[in-house]
Amino acid sequence: MQWQPAQLQQMYRQMVTIRRFEEAVRDLYTSGQMPGLAHTSAGQEAVAVGACAVLRPDDYIVSNHRGHGHCIAKGASLDRMAAELLGKVTGYCRGKGGTMHIAAVETNNLGATGIVGGGIGTATGVGLSARLRGTDQVVVCFFGDGASNEGLFHESLNLAAIWQLPVVFLCENNQYGEYTAGRSVTAGTAIAERAASYGLPGGSVDGMDPLAVAEAVSSPSPGLGAGAGRVCSSASPIASTVTTSAIRALTEPEKS
Repeated sequence: MQWQPAQLQQMYRQMVTIRRFEEAVRDLYTSGQMPGLAHTSAGQEAVAVGACAVLRPDDYIVSNHRGHGHCIAKGASLDRMAAELLGKVTGYCRGKGGTMHIAAVETNNLGATGIVGGGIGTATGVGLSARLRGTDQVVVCFFGDGASNEGLFHESLNLAAIWQLPVVFLCENNQYGEYTAGRSVTAGTAIAERAASYGLPGGSVDGMDPLAVAEAVSSPSPGLGAGAGRVCSSASPIASTVTTSAIRALTEPEKS
């Protein structure tokens, strides 16, 4: 895949924007100005930007509870996102959704959910809709490594394979499900290898490299147009400084 300088600049700009937005969210939350909880995606910017860089405007994404980066990468307004997180009526969901349920339907971001793995079933349903309508739209489903142990993950992959649905199941493996290390609750050597159980192609890529993520998401696009499920797991960070950044985003203190 050949990238133009302007495209690379835009990807970098988006990653910086996501990091700055998440830093502002952290400040608002820890100062008591934001209702509810705050789960940031700091350290995972490259996955959102890389995946969305190869999507068309009419393609869909289904997010998760660390979904601010996905929302921004798919083209959402920062003002309306901030308003939503602060419970304002000018937010995307009129302030009713907040940080874990933000959606921007006009950009085909069908939203996040606070239920671990809940979006996987939604994405599968959207893929079925696209197939029945005869479009060539693609659905990217973002979920964490903890969600890969949920029953809905396996049910959805099974249906995606049977019905040949245009869904990219993209696992953001940051090695922790809240405070639980993935290695202590997940059997096997790689989450992406579970795809083979359903006859789907799967693989692991460097989740800190937006170009690698973009390549992984776009590579099945011709097949996806005709309907073919795929699982791609973003590899956990290797550099200790990057790993610390990702883990820090997972352990933000709750307000007392």
